[in-house]
Amino acid sequence: MSIRRFWLILTGMMSAGLILRWYLAFGVFLNQGFAWDLATFVDWMIEIDQWGYDAYTYLPAMNYPPVFADVLQGLLWLGREIRPYGEVLGAVNTWTLLKLPSIFADLGVAGALAFAGRKWFGSKIGLIAAGLYLFVPVTWYVSAIWGQVDSLAALPMLLAVIFVIDKKPELSSVFLVLAVLTKPQGALVVLILLPVLIGQVVHRELRARRFASTIGAGLLTFTLIAVPWSMESYVNSGLRDVPILGDLLGLLYQYFATAGLFPVLTANAYNPWALIGSPSLAQQIETGTVYWRMDNLPILGIPAGIWGTVLFLLLAAGIFWMLIKRHNPEQVLTAFALLLFGFFMLPTRVHERYLAQAFAVLALVWAVKLGRRLILVALAAANTVNLHAILAANLQVYNAEVQASASAGHGSVSPIAALVSPRAADPASLGIEWVRMPADWARLEWVVWLVVIVHTVAFALLIADYVRANKNPQPLKSRSQTS
Repeated sequence: MSIRRFWLILTGMMSAGLILRWYLAFGVFLNQGFAWDLATFVDWMIEIDQWGYDAYTYLPAMNYPPVFADVLQGLLWLGREIRPYGEVLGAVNTWTLLKLPSIFADLGVAGALAFAGRKWFGSKIGLIAAGLYLFVPVTWYVSAIWGQVDSLAALPMLLAVIFVIDKKPELSSVFLVLAVLTKPQGALVVLILLPVLIGQVVHRELRARRFASTIGAGLLTFTLIAVPWSMESYVNSGLRDVPILGDLLGLLYQYFATAGLFPVLTANAYNPWALIGSPSLAQQIETGTVYWRMDNLPILGIPAGIWGTVLFLLLAAGIFWMLIKRHNPEQVLTAFALLLFGFFMLPTRVHERYLAQAFAVLALVWAVKLGRRLILVALAAANTVNLHAILAANLQVYNAEVQASASAGHGSVSPIAALVSPRAADPASLGIEWVRMPADWARLEWVVWLVVIVHTVAFALLIADYVRANKNPQPLKSRSQTS
């Protein structure tokens, strides 16, 4: 395929993907989405507008890292710039723009998949990968309807992996830091980059001194982006005043505090933990009211949270060891997809949308064969059912250990969320509405079981694909051309 034709097709697909998302976000679902989180983001914008780079000091509940704060700051500027054109643009205010960064991040992921796919699979596969990502329902559902920002972290995570495969570790380090400073899940990419770098040095594909330049590039990126913000305000020791170190410790504190917010079996994710407990999430959710089970539930005498952590660490350790030994593009990409998928399936405390980032690499890994493309579409449909069950109707969520205080709930805002991040205003006062569509069917117990089964089967197939990729290290491009 000529480069001109490649560009024309890619431009057409990305334009169609943008039009779809724009129509959903700013047409059908204008100022609608997961209202609690959107309103929380607006509160953060207000604090940033008032306090600037000291916002973390005055609002410690702002539990997303500095890159996201930079994004909100950019939206504040953009909102002021377009305000004079309000009559032309219609019902636009600053928080109407909250879905915009994720929409453009979706396009960035598609572009990265196309170019990486073209390099390692061939032009056709690169375009198929981009098309799969743009149009499977889960990706546009999360960004354009839900209003969540998972693709903002997925883009630098994907670029970090692409550049480490391409033996450009300094650029990989830059995008690693950007991912880590966007959302906590961005830290997962370390478990891919580090073993690949070690393997490249051990096998003399890179010189050992590149470690120093890689660390330097990452440290410089962290300094430029994180240090201006008051992340050190989280630290309660003399180390808070040490340049860079105080900010790094503050980031770590924020990460651990966020991880401890929901110590539950599953935070509405339809993974195997949704079937555990009495009653389980699968048994409760049909009623529209869920009492989350704590992950200290003993299984064979061991708390479920420990089981989940151990299972995920075993998966991560196996991937780590195998990547040191073998790290061609297929092996690295499949390992990355498996790690992200495993993060959704194995640990406790997982939210329903945590699988969304895996599609940013699964679209490329499974683009090579028609059968796997069909599996990807089925997986995307199943995960969208999970998202729809949580977003599209008035689901009440309570902590099973504080049921006595659950009666303090207000309308569609869950008491769990109210305890975690109290805000000055309800979504309605900001003009933000919940998406309301029929969702009872997505909460039927047999539907939950079906989605869990689809997730589990797809996860097992991905494990098999990774094992196969390590047994048959045939170059990607030649394999894709024979399939």
